[in-house]
Amino acid sequence: MRILFCAVFLLSLAMSGAIAQTPQTADKPVLPGANLTDKDYAELLGKLKKGDTSISFTDLRLAYTKTKGYSYGGPDKAEREKFNKPFREKKFKDALKAAEDYLEKMYVDANAHFVAYNSAKELKDDAKAGFHKNVLLGLLGSIKNGNDGSTAETPYLVISIDEEYTMLRFLGLQFNGQGLNHIGGHTFDVMDVTDPKTGQKGKVYFNIDIVWDAETSLFK
Repeated sequence: MRILFCAVFLLSLAMSGAIAQTPQTADKPVLPGANLTDKDYAELLGKLKKGDTSISFTDLRLAYTKTKGYSYGGPDKAEREKFNKPFREKKFKDALKAAEDYLEKMYVDANAHFVAYNSAKELKDDAKAGFHKNVLLGLLGSIKNGNDGSTAETPYLVISIDEEYTMLRFLGLQFNGQGLNHIGGHTFDVMDVTDPKTGQKGKVYFNIDIVWDAETSLFK
């Protein structure tokens, strides 16, 4: 489908900007973005909404974890369906409005920006389409973190469980299963995947230090 091709194509565009490795203790790593606050998120979001797509999307995502709206699981699927449904039905005006309404609560969701981008494009709103495309690429590039996800030394950096599946979808990979690994003081979800185009199987590593910390803190 054209939309799926567009998603894979977007991710294949040049995305760089890895963050520096965070120092760690023997028992527990210092979490990425530990020095950021909800005020940093508000400041970065304000700049982004004004059209400044040169902000650090990594800082934006990491600072979002300091807000009251953060959940390590990710967004509410029912809320996301409010823009996915009209998008699937090609009701692009409704899909764009629903996606933008949703983004007021969850601006770091790449899926919503993808729908907003494609909907605006279908509606010939080039300015809005271009903005959401740039945000989409910024968010995906931030998850990519300058790495290829093939090893524990080059993992993708996620702030929620949902971001793992989001990344697999945009990479065009089929999820087969997963395992939890603790390596070198860090925690990883290791996804077993298949490339549907070639049938080649492989593994994708996600650094889930932030997710693991939030989850374990919840149950303490």
